[in-house]
Amino acid sequence: MNMERGLLMTSRERVQALLEHRPVDRIPSGLGACETAGLHLLAYETFRDVLGLPPATPRMATFMTNAVAEPDFLEAAGSDAILLSSRLCPSPFWGPAAKDAWRPASFWGRTYEVPASWHFTERPDGGIRWDETGWVCRPGSLYFDEEPATFAALPDTDALDPDEYAPPHDLPESYLRMLETTARELYESTDLALACGETIVDLQVQPGGQVAWWMLMAEDPDRAHEYLRKACDAGLSQLRQLDQAVGKYVEYLDIAHDFGDRRCVTMGPELWRSVYRPHYARLFGEWKRITRMKVNLHSCGAVSEILGDLVDCGIQMLNPLQVSANGMDPRVLKSTYGDRLVFYGGSYDAVSNPPDRPYEAVYGEVKRNIEAFSQGGGYLFAGVHNLPGDIPRHHAQAILDAFRDCRDDPALCRSTPGKEASG
Repeated sequence: MNMERGLLMTSRERVQALLEHRPVDRIPSGLGACETAGLHLLAYETFRDVLGLPPATPRMATFMTNAVAEPDFLEAAGSDAILLSSRLCPSPFWGPAAKDAWRPASFWGRTYEVPASWHFTERPDGGIRWDETGWVCRPGSLYFDEEPATFAALPDTDALDPDEYAPPHDLPESYLRMLETTARELYESTDLALACGETIVDLQVQPGGQVAWWMLMAEDPDRAHEYLRKACDAGLSQLRQLDQAVGKYVEYLDIAHDFGDRRCVTMGPELWRSVYRPHYARLFGEWKRITRMKVNLHSCGAVSEILGDLVDCGIQMLNPLQVSANGMDPRVLKSTYGDRLVFYGGSYDAVSNPPDRPYEAVYGEVKRNIEAFSQGGGYLFAGVHNLPGDIPRHHAQAILDAFRDCRDDPALCRSTPGKEASG
């Protein structure tokens, strides 16, 4: 290995070593290499300016209005991984297939590129309606949201029938071939680690909506289990296909399920364990037998109450590390799970860093978080979720400066062999 010869690792070698809990030459960065470790379109423009990059038209990649992180940005920001694709975006990111898959659209007085199948209409009040979803970006807002729902009676869970739930077991062949082609081209033309976005069927099953699903879990867990069993069957079938297409190129695969808010696990840890744990144990247990791609689980909020369960089920990476939520202290998380888990994100939390917070305070907090998560290795740098559109320039500078001042510290690169060290 380059590390043993005293030379710098390539980005791909660095991320591979990180995921195998081996020493790295410097802290790797995953900024922009996950749907929830990126930047809002406006934040992306701010960071490009701070990095001294020329103006460019960003591409909107998800409903969260975050940007595709282009290669010049990844290089300037010191990122070590590139996001291959995501089911959250209907247009390919890279290669010839992406050439005619994007069209211009205007938000906030700026022009961006959006997938060709997305259309937006300006409303009389100055808001913007996303035609395909019905979501609205209201005047003064930087995000698209569903229209507020009117109060309705509690749903009738008797109408929820798992026999009617039939998630697809196959990914479209054209999609698989597009992924395979672009993955091979990126693998051969760059030394970046490849990441695959949210692609397979996951366990975010909510027939009838969130309230109905929570009621079903409590009232009739057997029916809830049947829904989740079917989702798991479909996800594993798609994972086998995805592995055949890109498994030899990709280092980690994203999967998402938000379990917490800032206070706690919203459904309670006991209900989570009784309903979800057996299905996640199956999903991640079989995942490791199917593919070498690591599990990168995105789950927002205060998830410390069930993090031990998730680790036991087999997660290998956790994102976004919402450090302002209850029980999510970086030092405690690291001391408890650092030998078994790669922490991804957690450096800058917009909740604790309002725009008027000075550079020095932001720099200090980001540096402390990076140092806490990086002790002994096992940390992939990024913010807490996507960096927000209203992030000020001096915060962007503080984030980049703190990362650059930490990334070469030998004490933060050595890895303590963990239970996943053998892969």
